[in-house]
Amino acid sequence: MGLFSRKETDEQIVKRLAKNAGNMFSMFKAYFNTSRGVDATKALIFTSALAGYACHQAVIAENGSFVEVTTKDNKKFYFGDDVNKYLLESKISVVAFITAVTDVPTETVEQIVKDFAGSVGEENYTICGYNPKSLYTEVESCWNGIYENMTSKYCKSPSEWPVMLGIVVQNILIMSLNAGAPKDEAGEIAIKCAVAMSKMGSDSF
Repeated sequence: MGLFSRKETDEQIVKRLAKNAGNMFSMFKAYFNTSRGVDATKALIFTSALAGYACHQAVIAENGSFVEVTTKDNKKFYFGDDVNKYLLESKISVVAFITAVTDVPTETVEQIVKDFAGSVGEENYTICGYNPKSLYTEVESCWNGIYENMTSKYCKSPSEWPVMLGIVVQNILIMSLNAGAPKDEAGEIAIKCAVAMSKMGSDSF
């Protein structure tokens, strides 16, 4: 790196990642295509969950830390500032990409986070109607399948994984909204899925 090289701004990172995020968007759009067109709701739930998973994996890859919460039946969930940075707190966090096109208010985001934390330990909780373990398994399998050829190839560091997937989710949201999905409902679905998956590991079930 040259003596006068400068760190990329958030805007420059997003601009660099946008084209390759478009490739991922096209892949998911094709995957969720049906005889009646793209199943936008399934695509939104899955890609949002994948973005949350990316937040969790970025913490691990960057040697960050979690606040572990263990339930009475020894299931573990992972909270803390390091994962929230990728999920909620930076200007290019996953939730920032979602709220930019859906206008979900901060109070609603905070309530979604609280609601998920409150559901930890419940036997029959779901993620937007989906079984958490089944959704986690599908997302994990997809991550493993695209990691070498897409995720790690497109990003300069693990900290960019959530940014990449955040852009993908935003594109899925725009597609959903253009198809007539209610803005508030679509935004809340995306945030719920991302929040839940960011807090989970293989020992959460």
